[in-house]
Amino acid sequence: MPDEIKYKKKELQKIIAEDNERELCFLMLYWVYEKDAYSNLVIKKADKIASEAGKKIDFARAMLYGTLTYTFTIDFLIRHLTKEEVELMDPVARTAVRMAVWQIQFGNNIPDYAAVDASVEITKKYNHKASGYVNAVLRKFTECPEAKRYLEQFKPGIRVALKPEIYGIFKKDFGKQTAFEIGKALLEPAHITVRFDAHKIDRDSLIKELGKEGITAVKGSFIPDCVEITGGLNGIERSECFNKYGMFVQGQGAMLVAHIAHPRVADKILDCCAAPGGKSTHMAQMCRDDLSIIAVDINEARLKLVRDNCKRLGLTSIETFCADASNINKDDRDSKKTYDIVLCDVPCSGLGLLGRKPDIREKFTYDELDELIPLQYSILDHACKMVRPGGTLIYCTCTLNSDENENQIELFLSEHRRFHTVPINKYLPADIYMDDEREMTASNGMITLLPHIDGCEGFFICRMEKDRKED
Repeated sequence: MPDEIKYKKKELQKIIAEDNERELCFLMLYWVYEKDAYSNLVIKKADKIASEAGKKIDFARAMLYGTLTYTFTIDFLIRHLTKEEVELMDPVARTAVRMAVWQIQFGNNIPDYAAVDASVEITKKYNHKASGYVNAVLRKFTECPEAKRYLEQFKPGIRVALKPEIYGIFKKDFGKQTAFEIGKALLEPAHITVRFDAHKIDRDSLIKELGKEGITAVKGSFIPDCVEITGGLNGIERSECFNKYGMFVQGQGAMLVAHIAHPRVADKILDCCAAPGGKSTHMAQMCRDDLSIIAVDINEARLKLVRDNCKRLGLTSIETFCADASNINKDDRDSKKTYDIVLCDVPCSGLGLLGRKPDIREKFTYDELDELIPLQYSILDHACKMVRPGGTLIYCTCTLNSDENENQIELFLSEHRRFHTVPINKYLPADIYMDDEREMTASNGMITLLPHIDGCEGFFICRMEKDRKED
């Protein structure tokens, strides 16, 4: 095996030029599995190179996300049917076998021999000695009767490709049936939704304008200033409408945050953990850029994304500031400076994003969670000091885990008596799903968006306010 399997432009250009999408997928998977890379970044690099070459890599993309999504199930099936332990395989063999099993088990109209032969040939190139082993494992897999591969006979977590650590959280918080429904919904490709500036164009007109550019769009499932792009992005970011109408690719759960924050003209807002600026730019657009927002992030490179997005959208009301939100203090130039709205979109386990970021399925650990929970609380604890009397504190996550959501709020309120939750029913869009339970939860200042109900990522939002008077 070579000392280093490269994921560089020159090698990728050659593979893409040859239309070898399986080898491209292998390299992307290898870097995600073995080099701890992020799937969205590896596919972004490949997409750029393919676009420059006038090529499409739709099959490689589908195979990448499909294999990552079903990794837990794939590994189970390999152990169950071949008696081989995936964790003990050579890294090249492990990646090649997983990729082939996805094609055999979940791919549409892909002949078994094509999946097997391609993985064996790829293995020969990157670790010749392992190619015989890969061939033997995959032959054993394909020779098993299909009845032994029928997923309905296995436990729910295996059927929805969620390892016990994740599926256990869903069962604990939502019960067996809802956990399974969430799991099924998260197997589906994430909806591609794009926000637009409602002061520049209405939704129906935008859908027509996009249609003129060959981009098919429909209204979002509940956010009014949102459209869903069907059939992939189809060059939406390169369209004339994208900049002209202030569009921003964003999930509807994240969009709902700005609606619940409900900014007003002349508000002073502090957005903690703000990069890449989706919520800050949304609030600015809602107020026609007539307010003041400080966008804080610990990563200066990511703050550049905020500035770039502000420039593209023509927004001047947002100022960036590099700081650790878990230890943020009042501005030294004005120790009494406070804000009308403080927004805490905290780092979280991301369990609501599994449809969009499938590598989380593999990488999630309880150890990571144990580090995140105190960090989330620390951000809330420090940020709340920046809220003016009578001001608003928004806490949100893109996860479905009560320990990161409701339990954090309960602990925070027990230790910060000047804060209380306030009803958010009036801030919710007319098209959002509501039942008695959600009405009651919203009356208590909180909402949890569920993929199988709301047609978007899993998301949690809470609105709190600070008492106007001192204790």
